[in-house]
Amino acid sequence: MTEAAGRWLAGGGARLDDPVLLRHAVWAGIERGLPLQIHTGLGDPDLDLRRSDPLLLRGLIERAEPSGVPLLLLHCYPYHRQAGYLAHAYPNVYFDVGLGLHYSGAACAALVAESLEVAPFAKLLFSSDAWGPAELHFLGAELWRRAMARVLGGFVAEGEWSAAQAARVAAMVGADNARRVYGLGAP
Repeated sequence: MTEAAGRWLAGGGARLDDPVLLRHAVWAGIERGLPLQIHTGLGDPDLDLRRSDPLLLRGLIERAEPSGVPLLLLHCYPYHRQAGYLAHAYPNVYFDVGLGLHYSGAACAALVAESLEVAPFAKLLFSSDAWGPAELHFLGAELWRRAMARVLGGFVAEGEWSAAQAARVAAMVGADNARRVYGLGAP
C-alpha cells in the first residue's frame, strides 16, 4: 500500500486509479459506514464506457451488502436500467440519472420514466449533476422537474395515480431519499 501511495504521489497525485489504493479507499469507507458514491455510465472523456456498466459492480455490491452501507450509483446513463435492476435486487443500492438529463435534454422524460419503471421509488435519487458552470445546476434541476412533472402528471391524467401519490414520489426522489440515505435531518 505504501508503494502504491508513493507511485500515485510521484505521478502528481491527480486521478486516483491505482487498484490497490482504490480498494483500500473503498473498504476503509465501508468499514466506517460511509455511503459510497460510484460513478457509472457516461462521464469523463477518458473512460471506457464498456467498463462503466454498473452490473460489473455486483461482486462489490454483494461483498458490501452485509455492512448495510449505502452504495450510490451516480450518473448511470445509458445504463440506468441496469442500475435500476441493482437497486431493485440489493437493499443497499441507490442510483441517479442526473448526467443523463443534460445529454437527453427535451427527451429526458423518457429517461426519468424508464428509471421509475425499473427501481423502487425509494431507491432513486435526484441529481442535477452540475459539474461545471453554475447554470448547469439550474439546468439539471429544471430538466428533472419538467421530466418528473411530465411523467407523474401523465400517471395522474391517465387515472393510474392520484395527485397525492405523484407528489409523494416526487418528494421521495427529489429530497427524502437522499436525506434518509445520507442520514440528513428534515429541512
